[in-house]
Amino acid sequence: MSFLRVLWSEILLLPLVGTHRFLLRLRAPLSSIEAQRTERVLATARLFLGSCALFAVLLDPTEPREYSEQAYLLLIFYLLYCLVVLLFLRLRQESTREFRVGVHAVDIVWAGFITLFTAGPASPFFVFFVFVLLAAAYRWGFPGALLTAAAAILVLFLESIPAIWPVYIGQYLETRFHLNRYVLLGTYLFVMAVLLGYVAEAEKLLRSETSAIGRIMRKTQEETTLARTIHVISDEVLRIFGSNQGLFLMRETATDRVFLWEATRKGEGHDVRLRTSEVEDPRRDVYFFVPAAHSLRVEKKTGWKGGGHFEILALNTKGKRLSEVPADAPKQFHDSHPFRSFLCVSFTSGGEWSGRFFILDPSKDADGEEGLGFFQALLFQLTPAVYSVYLLGRIRTRIGAKERTRVARELHDGPIQSLIALEMRVEVLRRHAERDSVRAEEIGRVQHFLRQEVLDLRELMQRIKPLDVGAKQLLGFLSELVDRFQRETGISARFLPELEVISLPPRACREVARILQEALVNVRKHSSAKNVIVRFASQNGRYRLEIDDDGRGFDFSGRYNQAQLDAIQKGPMVIKERVRSIGGELVIESAPGKGVRLEIEFPAQLYG
Repeated sequence: MSFLRVLWSEILLLPLVGTHRFLLRLRAPLSSIEAQRTERVLATARLFLGSCALFAVLLDPTEPREYSEQAYLLLIFYLLYCLVVLLFLRLRQESTREFRVGVHAVDIVWAGFITLFTAGPASPFFVFFVFVLLAAAYRWGFPGALLTAAAAILVLFLESIPAIWPVYIGQYLETRFHLNRYVLLGTYLFVMAVLLGYVAEAEKLLRSETSAIGRIMRKTQEETTLARTIHVISDEVLRIFGSNQGLFLMRETATDRVFLWEATRKGEGHDVRLRTSEVEDPRRDVYFFVPAAHSLRVEKKTGWKGGGHFEILALNTKGKRLSEVPADAPKQFHDSHPFRSFLCVSFTSGGEWSGRFFILDPSKDADGEEGLGFFQALLFQLTPAVYSVYLLGRIRTRIGAKERTRVARELHDGPIQSLIALEMRVEVLRRHAERDSVRAEEIGRVQHFLRQEVLDLRELMQRIKPLDVGAKQLLGFLSELVDRFQRETGISARFLPELEVISLPPRACREVARILQEALVNVRKHSSAKNVIVRFASQNGRYRLEIDDDGRGFDFSGRYNQAQLDAIQKGPMVIKERVRSIGGELVIESAPGKGVRLEIEFPAQLYG
């Protein structure tokens, strides 16, 4: 009975072999080099086994008691067979699948013949069957070990029944069928197959995990920007877990700003699309619910009456389950991102930022505690790589900002001041030459040219200076931009904001500021306008920026959207590109000789 209990406990191990089964999709086909290396290892082990068996027989000439000559001869031939296989593998660069299956079948036959002449199922060389089980597990994992065990049990059964064999073979078999011994040995083989197959399968899955993490690490090392790094990681993670949507949130400790990267794909084999936005204070609780949880697995259960509840597994940093978790904690998250289930792991690095990574609706084989555990291990390895790219980006940004500031300062202190001084001297010359109208007119043209160059340099200086504009500073910056334009050009300009609060990510704020900068430059250079009006408003979840002037207009008449402008190859290229970058739409209404209106609309919920 105790043996049956052991057997039953081993059978219960079978479902565990299915854990991490989702990682099977990561496995690349076994390369010829790896297969050849496996066969060489097994060939060496086979030779060692044969040598030890022959040496053991030579040490004790009294064993085996019966058919000793046949046993010696078989062991010698087996040793020669081992040498031939090993030599063949050393000479060949690769082995075929048929060769591996054939060698394995021959190994089973050899085990049967050696035990046949050494007391059958009671043979002391039962270890040869253990070797074939080990070889099967090493080659093919759990299924191969079970099939080999079945074949070995069949061989033992045939050895236990002399009556079914011809006389010249049956004479070497025992004349009595020992059912108990046969059942015992068969059970041993089955248990050994389960154990070896389970261990081999676990080792293969561990290799798959390591391979997956290593592949993602290699890809992240090829990227130099944070957005591209997150794109690569999201693509790989969604593919591993069989999901079509992932959310990567990062909170900067110094600024307390939270950014969201939403990765989506249409299905298996499609590219991931990454959208970026900033999460404002009121919405942060949507993503950072159950703050004490380091990892979460949530599944929505639907009742038969249409109701439902959330089944929540929350673990702390030590891997212990959190008991006091509100049952409706993920409700706001579900309202924003409907899901069937999700996995979530928190991360932190360097004390400078932290965040969470959500995988929505992973495949069924990945949606469990095992998948959550692998997700934790994966993110633990990837976080330092993301952090290094983040630091590299910050260093590059700071260096670039310092360099642009230096160039702008040198332009202001050098060429601009020199041109202003030259313009003043030209003004003095023009006044002295007022009696000579021709000369005065020529000097006036030179003075106008110098003034325009000074303005161009100032505008260039403003463009290359780094912009640090957020949602709170945007309206003030736009107003200052319009006022400075009026002071420097003499063109009447007004800024009319129709809103007081702006909710835009910093990148979008910078793009809006650059759009207005470029539009005002175009007004000064090309329109000959006397008046400019800039409006900024919000309506129906969209922002609207308008720039009106009363200048000469474009060389076309009418109202054109961005697609029509692209078709006729008209409109300001720089502004069109910047509008596209914030997901907006540009409309130009032009009346030659009467002026131009630029209308830029873009969503309040910006992605990039």
